[in-house]
Amino acid sequence: MTAHQYDFLIIGGGIFGLSAAIELANRQHTVGLLNPDSIPHHLAASTDISKIIRMDYGSDEEYFRMAEAAIAGWEKWNDTLGESLYHETGFLLLCKEPLESGRQAFEYQSYRMLRSKGYTPERWDARQLQQQMPVIDTATYPEAVYSKRAGFAESGLVLEKLASYARSLGVGIHEHQTAVTLLKESGKVTGIKTREGAVFHAGQVIVAAGAHTPFLLPELSPYIRITGHPVFWLKPANPQPYTYPHLGVFAADISNSGWYGFPLHPKHGVVKVARHADGLIIHPDEDDRQVQPEEIADMRAMLRQTLPDLATAPLVYTRRCLYTDTLDGHFWIDRHPEIGNLCVATGGSGHAFKMGPVLGPMIADVAEGKQHQWSDRYKWRHLDRDTQQQEEARRKG
Repeated sequence: MTAHQYDFLIIGGGIFGLSAAIELANRQHTVGLLNPDSIPHHLAASTDISKIIRMDYGSDEEYFRMAEAAIAGWEKWNDTLGESLYHETGFLLLCKEPLESGRQAFEYQSYRMLRSKGYTPERWDARQLQQQMPVIDTATYPEAVYSKRAGFAESGLVLEKLASYARSLGVGIHEHQTAVTLLKESGKVTGIKTREGAVFHAGQVIVAAGAHTPFLLPELSPYIRITGHPVFWLKPANPQPYTYPHLGVFAADISNSGWYGFPLHPKHGVVKVARHADGLIIHPDEDDRQVQPEEIADMRAMLRQTLPDLATAPLVYTRRCLYTDTLDGHFWIDRHPEIGNLCVATGGSGHAFKMGPVLGPMIADVAEGKQHQWSDRYKWRHLDRDTQQQEEARRKG
């Protein structure tokens, strides 16, 4: 049995854990990080080839401010990591009805928020949309809002690069180490024992284990649901019309449908589409995560209305992306109210990756016992089972 000692020990090598590890290492702490598989974990929420990076957050000003700061952070990460992994392709909000109709709540509120903060999102009618991105079916979408300061990050590759950067800062990354037991003494956590038989001691422990967090900390299980959401990769016969600037990151009537997608991936040569909705409640280890035939049919129906020439393209890969959903849809970043020296950083709820550059400093401040400008909203809290998520971009039902 091997023992290790750190100032901070982080459970989980996703975007929560790696961003926190880097920030704490930069603050001159000794940091260890455990991950149950390689980084990126092939089944983790943070993996895949792309995630949207956007400031568009409907009427939620705090998420807007966080996302605004995160985009500046993504640009710095491009420099720090030595490769442009955040691509500013813009974010196109496709509307089936007029923006002020009351049916496009997310699109309308995002447009208003951006303008109120000094940005200049563009409103396109069908003619302008046809000129700018002719691959879109303007018969379905007579209006659109385009925000330039947005795009996507190559998510799995970002995690690989962040892990490498963390190692260069002295972070001890221990892959294939599965945390199973919190070691406690006198009401405080002192370390972790893993399924593989190793023991890791630390002055402070941060649980950033994504979908496995409520299994490590069952007291959180009443407030967290693990949901799965379908993701699809399609291979167009003619890739050119789907490359940026012919197509950017887009949302297809997302207020009412939950559908969104990406331009042709620069490395993988596929168009990825996915659905941001309620999802299916699943177990992170026991369910097979297979996308169902009816979900594939729904995806192709959406494409027939949105990108008609892509609707019959070969489907080369599917996955079910996990969300660690809090009942109210907000992060859960706080010190444990009863166990000393233990901090929790979880509850991505579909937001976490885009916020990556601001998560690390927030988690580090909270773990050090400090106040962060955005941490109040994400404190340990009681949520009733009737609590509803309020995010305007997420399709209900």
